[in-house]
Amino acid sequence: MRLIRVCAAALAAALVPLPALAGFPERPLTIIVPAGAGGGGDTTMRFLARELEAVLKQPITIVNQGQGGGVVGLTSLKNAKPDGYTVGLLFPYAGYKASGAADFTLADFTPIANFNGDSSALLVGQNSPFKDLKTALDAIKADPAAYKVHCSGGCGSVWDIPVAGMMLDYGIDVGKVNWIPGQGAANGLTELAAGGVDFQTASLPEAAALTGAGRVRALGVLSPEPVAGFESVPTTKQAIGVAIDGGTWRALGGPAKMSPEAARVWEAAMKQAVESAAFREAMAKAKFGVKWLDTAEVTALMKKHEADTDRVMKALGRAGSN
Repeated sequence: MRLIRVCAAALAAALVPLPALAGFPERPLTIIVPAGAGGGGDTTMRFLARELEAVLKQPITIVNQGQGGGVVGLTSLKNAKPDGYTVGLLFPYAGYKASGAADFTLADFTPIANFNGDSSALLVGQNSPFKDLKTALDAIKADPAAYKVHCSGGCGSVWDIPVAGMMLDYGIDVGKVNWIPGQGAANGLTELAAGGVDFQTASLPEAAALTGAGRVRALGVLSPEPVAGFESVPTTKQAIGVAIDGGTWRALGGPAKMSPEAARVWEAAMKQAVESAAFREAMAKAKFGVKWLDTAEVTALMKKHEADTDRVMKALGRAGSN
């Protein structure tokens, strides 16, 4: 009978919802977004936070810190108290270390789960002379120092690393290209439309408002298949004859050594939020891709990201620079 009571108690405990079992959260939460308002990171995180509030039964404050191309926000996340009450948006970050802008590594964070993935695209302003990707790449290859490419965030991170990898394989001396850092895709696209830079690296959803208004144009997207909602944008296979799969991932994470109990609660809450009809409808309407990866999977992704970035950054001549 004692064994039966013990087993019954264990079963009852297992059926208690994770947030209630852990006693977390008991007060409002904060999510740091290392990007300015209006870009893809900010938009998708606000979609997610809205559903997380419903699951966790606590208000969530979004704090935008896009200064330094996202370095400020990631630094705040890295230095946050590891009690689970402050988490943040993680995205391709390895280029910061290679360029000397910061020294972020997987060891600085507690990966929780991934919720979004989108392909990188190369865009131009409405008055650009380039009408297709091949012509643009040929021009950059002939005189790389003549062109400015806006990175959206810090150069060597989200969108520019896949594009730089494409250029590298095309035979372009990417170390001579002028890569311009910024505070997010929204600001960079505005500068692109105004003629301040020649090219912009970003996702198609982030650029949708300006492409729809005719102020910017997408020359090509680094996706093996046409992107849903943007089927008119050529893939690299269609544009230059080479299929390339490159883009970003967006995950939620905390500082290193975050409370394991809190991390489990966040992961469970994220799964519910990502699977919710409201989140998927919002993402689809804004044309952002939904990509779920659990803690183990996003940890593996971050390790691979660091290795892939190292290759491109060495070609850019930035690895280990100050």
